[in-house]
Amino acid sequence: MGSDGEAKTKGVGFVNVKSFATERFGAQAWDAVLERLAPEDRDELSLVVSVGWYSLALYARLIRALDEVHGYGDLSLVVQLGRYEAEHDLAIWHRIFLRFANPAFMVEKTGEYWKRFHDTGEWKIAREPNGVVGVLEGWGCVDHALCRELVGYMSRVLELVGTKNVIFEHPTCRARNDGQCVFRARWGSLSSESHSSREAAASEGASGVRAVTRSSVDLSAEARPEAKLGSRR
Repeated sequence: MGSDGEAKTKGVGFVNVKSFATERFGAQAWDAVLERLAPEDRDELSLVVSVGWYSLALYARLIRALDEVHGYGDLSLVVQLGRYEAEHDLAIWHRIFLRFANPAFMVEKTGEYWKRFHDTGEWKIAREPNGVVGVLEGWGCVDHALCRELVGYMSRVLELVGTKNVIFEHPTCRARNDGQCVFRARWGSLSSESHSSREAAASEGASGVRAVTRSSVDLSAEARPEAKLGSRR
């Protein structure tokens, strides 16, 4: 945590939110998101650069505002934001290497990679047959929007290493008054029963319990590392 006792996250996440909004919804989309926020939040966002560290609670408010303005208010757009961010982050890695990576290995490495973006939270990851289960402990802001973004992010990471038939679940969440945040990923051949579960997952996306990982959004562009959010234009 920072000297003010508040959990921090890396500024690149804020920059990616702005890029996602403008690429998906047009040049004025960022301004509309800023208008939804309090003046003090807008002031802080005007100073954000990708290499800095900023309030995780502010980030949660930002992605909720994005979903309220440009989505349906059910956090489904936040899942797509997470997928977009995975594309940006993993573009830095060598895609050839990723294609040879075991999906469970990639989830474990993503857990290790966590500290590059967050100064709170620790992953405990265990492998299961055709899947993994991860427990995220001590993340410094309890907000379901953050978990929904993470569902999208991790789902897309698995797809990028060539994993097929991914089902990514978030069965317990501190934001729903559960004791801990648990995430479970499964992949591989789908039986008729698991296919039905996958179809059911598509209709449960708003609840935060499950997420199907397909999206038609073009997620290929990279945010410029030197980008600054700046003021509304």
